[in-house]
Amino acid sequence: MKTILASCAALAASFVLGSAALANCYAIPGEAGAQPTYLQGFDVRSAAARPGPIALPEMPAGTAAILCDRDSVVPDRNDFKVLLEGLALMIRAGTQEEPTVLSMGIQDGDYAISVLMGSITDSERSAIIATVESFDDGIDALERWMEENPQ
Repeated sequence: MKTILASCAALAASFVLGSAALANCYAIPGEAGAQPTYLQGFDVRSAAARPGPIALPEMPAGTAAILCDRDSVVPDRNDFKVLLEGLALMIRAGTQEEPTVLSMGIQDGDYAISVLMGSITDSERSAIIATVESFDDGIDALERWMEENPQ
C-alpha cells in the first residue's frame, strides 16, 4: 500500500486541470519505483456502467490500483466492479494545489475506504457512505446478470 501511495502522490503532483482531465485513468503499480501508466481511452465510469463485469484494458503486470480523475471523489454506484477485479480504485478530484484522493478496496472481505490526500466535506462523506452501502445491491444484480448471461 505504501508503494501505491507513493505513485498516487507522484500523480497528484502532475494533476492537470480542465475537462479533458476528468476522463483520465491510470494504472497504479504495486511495486516501488514503477511508474503509473496512462490508460488511454479507458474510463471506469463508462466501462462499469455497461451490463456485466467490467472490461478492463490491458494493464502492466503488477498493477494494484486504478486512479481516475473526476469532478468529485464520491464513487459511482458501479465502481464496485473494479474492486471485484482485485484492484483498488482511487478517485482524484480538486485542484492541482489542493487535490483530494479517495481510495477504495476490499480488505478481509470488507470495503476499505480512506482519504489519501486532501479532505472531504460532511456531504461528500455522507454520499460516499450511501454509495458504498449500495455496492452489495449492485453485486447482487451483477450476480443475477451473470446467471442469466453465462460467459
